[in-house]
Amino acid sequence: MVERTLRPLAALALGALCLALTPLAALAQTSQYYTPPKLIKQATPTTPIAGTGSVTVQVLVNKNGSIGNVKIQKSTNHGDDAAALEIAKNSTYKPGYRDAKPIVAFYTMALKFNGSSVVNDTGTTSNELVAANGLIRANKFAEAKTALQSYLAAHPGSKDAEALLGVADAYLNDAQGAAAAFDAAGTIPEQLGVVADRPCCDAAVDALKAKNNEQAIALADKALALQQNVNTLFIQGTAYANAQKYPQAIADLEKAKAQATAGHADAATLNAIDASLATSYIFGGHLDQGLAVAKALKQRDPSNTRIDDTLAAYYNQQAVAAMQAGKKDEAVADLENAAKAVPSRAVVLYVQAANVLSQGTTVDWKRVKAEADKALAIDPNDARANYVAGIALANQADSKGAIPFLQKAKANAGSDASLNADIDTALKKLGAK
Repeated sequence: MVERTLRPLAALALGALCLALTPLAALAQTSQYYTPPKLIKQATPTTPIAGTGSVTVQVLVNKNGSIGNVKIQKSTNHGDDAAALEIAKNSTYKPGYRDAKPIVAFYTMALKFNGSSVVNDTGTTSNELVAANGLIRANKFAEAKTALQSYLAAHPGSKDAEALLGVADAYLNDAQGAAAAFDAAGTIPEQLGVVADRPCCDAAVDALKAKNNEQAIALADKALALQQNVNTLFIQGTAYANAQKYPQAIADLEKAKAQATAGHADAATLNAIDASLATSYIFGGHLDQGLAVAKALKQRDPSNTRIDDTLAAYYNQQAVAAMQAGKKDEAVADLENAAKAVPSRAVVLYVQAANVLSQGTTVDWKRVKAEADKALAIDPNDARANYVAGIALANQADSKGAIPFLQKAKANAGSDASLNADIDTALKKLGAK
């Protein structure tokens, strides 16, 4: 009679304990989101302009928006360098952010000079577009958007207007509007690179956060056509990884790492790139390279949890493959080795090993309980480990021993509706409240 009452709990355990392989997309989406510094207002130089030329200036923007080191990256007319440096030093900036926290980061200012003045960003003779660009420069983004929409109503298909509209939308935090406008612009005109690069990149970040990886890839493509930089390569590489397009992800992330290393990027930036790169290597079939990058990253940043998720997911994937091949003991060994390799994920991996042992027509419930005990030795309050232990004892006809584990699981299950329902069902079958 007891056997008939408890045997259904084994089937219940299979459904409740089954831990699906964590998808790579979910891992990649937890990556550190980086928003680069933004130019708020560009200064007007008092230094005489020497003539036609292009100057790119690198500006270090501090957490409070103040600037640090400013240097010329490249110049086609060194006579304009002094004016370019003056503009960069006297402009105002918004700091960059990583996961909503301000950081110290570089802003790249691309300036073009013609004769005795700075060339307007549009490179157009249209007074309306010049005026709209002026509104953007003055941070009047809503007014610029209205003006550009009116212009497009009269001049449909204007790529310059669409690109400027994308800039305005991006600064208004309208990610979808920016994406649509940049898409309508097609290849963004080169002359708009000064104002369009950062907003286009920001729109790609928003698409990545919204898990719209294809849109993020497309927007990053537009930004990269304007300017190759670490941030945009990282965004596109992460989007490719989320979409499980690993060769493309690896190519972009390797470029990002090379540029970041050459530019002496901060440790947080290098760590974020390496986390994505290790993930792409591992799931892209380059295990040795991925494990080497992961090991180096953990040595530099022991608290990095994202790489732990990647490693746990990889080992879990191997266990799933072993189970599908009918090799239960091999699957358990994979999970136990993973628990030793990734201590921060050991509890869930031992619970998964117990779940593997609970499957099949003949189950050794003592082994299931022993595996659950390994998880409980690390975290005595883990809800799923307690649930597994309770189910294992119940299936050994030890109701008295099972109930305390199930009650402890209930006390720690939190808002997990599925687990709570399974625990309640088990307790009810055992005649406990």
